[in-house]
Amino acid sequence: MQPGGAEANVEIHTGPPRRPLRTAPVPAAEPVHGGQAERAEAAARCDRLLRDTLDAVRPELAWRHGPTRTGTRLLAPGSGPDGGAVHWYVSRSLDIVTVISPARRPELPGMVAAAWQRRGWRLTSVNAGRPLPGLAAVTPDGYRLGLEFGPLGQARLTAASPGTAARPGWSAEAADAAPLPGAGGGTAALPRIRCAFWSALG
Repeated sequence: MQPGGAEANVEIHTGPPRRPLRTAPVPAAEPVHGGQAERAEAAARCDRLLRDTLDAVRPELAWRHGPTRTGTRLLAPGSGPDGGAVHWYVSRSLDIVTVISPARRPELPGMVAAAWQRRGWRLTSVNAGRPLPGLAAVTPDGYRLGLEFGPLGQARLTAASPGTAARPGWSAEAADAAPLPGAGGGTAALPRIRCAFWSALG
């Protein structure tokens, strides 16, 4: 899998000892649902689901990180065990930057659907035969995944955490005070990398 050209740089220091950096005290973890630590954990779980999905696709697809989204929703009274409690969620996404020709587009949902089903994830929507194919599934622990194409050939893979009820003392303002790494918005990236298989016209 090609993570958009990321690389690691290692610096070796051979001069005189450097002064130790001053670090601020580490704040105590928040004891409520929706805190930064819990949201980061949910985002990491979403990332693993996305990578597991793309690892099952052959030939490999080039990709880059898409936006992270966080939010809250209020369930309808009686629709869940905690009634109308406020629920928070996190979603992560990957934009596929390999050019996938119209002739190959139905094949990607097929590979992804097979990978999800092998892992025991339940398909909730399949539109593999349409000009803009799409696919959705849910994991046994409630994480939701989706694959969709845009009108210009963009493809985005998304994973979202299940809604988690906030405990007393939680507030949306506190939860949103420190955004998750990689947070942002925008449309899916336009594909730009050609592949002998995925970009083939016929």
